Amino acid sequence: MRTLLASALVLLACGCSDRSSRPSGADATPSIPGGPDPIVLRVSRNGGVLTAARYPALDTTIWRSASRVPPLNRFVAFGAEDGYLAAVDTSGAPVRVDLRVGSVTVAREDTVRAVSSADGGSIYALTAGGDIARYTPSGSDWSFTPPLPAQTLFAQPDGSVVVAGARGDRAIVWRVRPPQQTVSDSISFDVGGDERSLGETIERTAGNIGDRVYFGANEDVLAVRTRDLGKALDVSMGDPVRAITATPSGDRLFVALEGEEALRIVDRFEEGITGKIALPGVPRALRMDPMGRVLLAQGNKDSVFVVSLASDEVMGVVQSEWRGDLPLVLPDAAIAVTRGDDVVFAHPTSLKDMRVVEGGANSFWHTLRWNGFRPRAAGLDQPVQFRTSAPRDSADRLPDSLRAAAESTAVRTDSAAGSTGAGAPPTGQFTVSFAAILDETQARSLAARIRVDGQSPRITTSERAGKTLFRVVLGPFPTRPEAERVGKASGQSYWIFEGAP
Repeated sequence: MRTLLASALVLLACGCSDRSSRPSGADATPSIPGGPDPIVLRVSRNGGVLTAARYPALDTTIWRSASRVPPLNRFVAFGAEDGYLAAVDTSGAPVRVDLRVGSVTVAREDTVRAVSSADGGSIYALTAGGDIARYTPSGSDWSFTPPLPAQTLFAQPDGSVVVAGARGDRAIVWRVRPPQQTVSDSISFDVGGDERSLGETIERTAGNIGDRVYFGANEDVLAVRTRDLGKALDVSMGDPVRAITATPSGDRLFVALEGEEALRIVDRFEEGITGKIALPGVPRALRMDPMGRVLLAQGNKDSVFVVSLASDEVMGVVQSEWRGDLPLVLPDAAIAVTRGDDVVFAHPTSLKDMRVVEGGANSFWHTLRWNGFRPRAAGLDQPVQFRTSAPRDSADRLPDSLRAAAESTAVRTDSAAGSTGAGAPPTGQFTVSFAAILDETQARSLAARIRVDGQSPRITTSERAGKTLFRVVLGPFPTRPEAERVGKASGQSYWIFEGAP
């Protein structure tokens, strides 16, 4: 009996050991956290039409840009409120894509060295000539010749721009508020070293998260509060800073130092180094997961180190070319990497191949979370009805070409003998609306690109909150199916509302 009991205990111990040797859920299907729709944007690396798909259904395109996008180098910022996406093309020109109407705007006045945007709409650029320029959707552009050094820009939600640069052995951070032409406030740090290497470090490591901007300055990591340009962090690392990235909350900075096979962790609350993560090699660049789950570090050749931010340990190494878009952490934490002409999705924990997108490496990739591609609810375009309001006159629903005949007192002799028409219901009318835009030029540009059955949309105007809205519409049409047919034939995003515009 004792022998049997001992054997059972041995078998139980062996079974437990086998099960625990593999991490729980190592090959489980990854899930997407709740929130706005997970969107994947793709465009040919040679330029072309930008498309959107709702992840993980990449084979189903839910949106296309109305204009071609130039070859892109990197995306800069996205504003969910207005749907503007800012990017930089391979020639160094700022690019703005309006995801609501599909328009693409490229500012080619000058080659730029640095670009920043807080909302995707207003784009700040540091030109090759040393000026700071602002490009806006409304065309109210602005330029400024800075009296202080400028290596990088941090666009702020309040419309101002914070600038950092090097002068001698000092790092200087300052602010300007367009359309003013003067520096409003500034702060400087004595960090030592020469101006050229200091400026290169600032430009290479600069970042903006929440209410702080941060950058490396020779062997120091500096952070400044944007509300008052007060010093928030000044940590000496002991060696030259190579790269910095921050968690989405901004609570921790991960710092790569020249020649060190590790990452140093700087805590904003402790205001110092609180940890160290050993890596298989020297990191050359860092990329943070937008959800803060993993960190990617570029190693030698095509090696990419995957670091778990839950455990602050290296999960493994994947192989991928390091580009402005890839490798990329997807909404479910899978990692998109290049493999020849294809893109492969690596599992977020086991790093095994999950999916192959053939030819995917020939596209430029980007992800965002946004509900703006969802169809509008039909009730949003219905006129408001009040219980005490009089019924709408049926004549008001007739097109202009028929209204005069309806209001005429003449009676056709062939219809006089028939029914008088009293009590006959009014004919329904449905209008196709493509966009409601504050800028008339953009509205007319969109209308010029649409032609269905030989007809182009017209522009109607309305006032809302003291501003003029320019609506691009076609119709009205006698039935909703006919309006739907015209909307689909246009190849544009559209919605249908009942009645004449």
